[in-house]
Amino acid sequence: MNREKILNWLLQEDNPPVRLLTLTRLLNFPEADPDVQATRSRLMDYSITQGILAHFDKISQLGYRTFWSYKGKNWNIIFLGHFLADGHDLDIAAFVEERLEHQWSLDKFACYTACILTALRRLGYADHPAIIERTEALAQRFLVNEGIVCPGMNNNLLSHCYVALPKLLICFGEVPLAKRTSAMEEAISRITQRLLDNNVYIYRPGNRKAWDAVRPRSRKRSDYPPNETPESFRDKAKTRFLAENGVGELEPNVTWTRFGFPLNYNSDILDAMFALATVGTPMSLNLEKPLQVILDKRGSDGLWRLEKSLNGQMWVDVEVKGQPSKWITLYAMIVLDHFAEYSGTALEK
Repeated sequence: MNREKILNWLLQEDNPPVRLLTLTRLLNFPEADPDVQATRSRLMDYSITQGILAHFDKISQLGYRTFWSYKGKNWNIIFLGHFLADGHDLDIAAFVEERLEHQWSLDKFACYTACILTALRRLGYADHPAIIERTEALAQRFLVNEGIVCPGMNNNLLSHCYVALPKLLICFGEVPLAKRTSAMEEAISRITQRLLDNNVYIYRPGNRKAWDAVRPRSRKRSDYPPNETPESFRDKAKTRFLAENGVGELEPNVTWTRFGFPLNYNSDILDAMFALATVGTPMSLNLEKPLQVILDKRGSDGLWRLEKSLNGQMWVDVEVKGQPSKWITLYAMIVLDHFAEYSGTALEK
């Protein structure tokens, strides 16, 4: 299947958000184009969006505390942002307004905060004071902490979370250039450099298994010396281990080589490369390996498959696992078009 046929497949009427992004991101149609306007008017017709809306009464009953549930309010706001839904639809707007009033910007999970902010921008609330303020707060927090501090890293040899870097990069990249603050620009620069330094997906500590074999596990304070908590004892043990062994040679995260949509707090190569493309990162030698992974994932029919999914965990399945994916194909083509210096005519093979 050549590029023209792939584009025609992506432009089919069954998936309005993919059609819109194909028109604007791959074909560069202006917003005023009648086809763009007509497609935008049909975004709420997307079957997955309608499937989520059909369960809004149940979603409302779950509340916000179930934010790790893919059937709860928070994740469905994120999903609807992916699908470019109308955030001013009465049902969606009610959820959004509740979220805007909730002080979640200081939440300890930066990945979650970034995903919510990105979704709210896509849902039409980019100019809301709370979104502007909380995006800036996220950038400032990243800079002050010199990375993403996360409780999930307590037992990890890395000091800062890596998997959420693409989430923050997309979040800051969604802000128009003219409206980015110096903190956002600096955060973009640092995140970009970290991804480049690690060839995007080569960041896992080689000594992680050795550390896992010896790290303290007991949660009973009585199992530790006086004046020590499980946390303080673990931290000291980790400091000693790193002093003696280091993190080891960095290894690829193979789970990042399997592409999915939508994703949760984690990322993959395609997600990270889309984030880099969003902020205008130029081609470099450090990106050859991840780009080659994307190219190698392309099937003989010219399409990309859905390799991992949240099927069965959401209110409605987005696509069929193992089958050609319009969402994955769309993002792969956006990435390859951006880094065309490397991909060349690869899309025509």
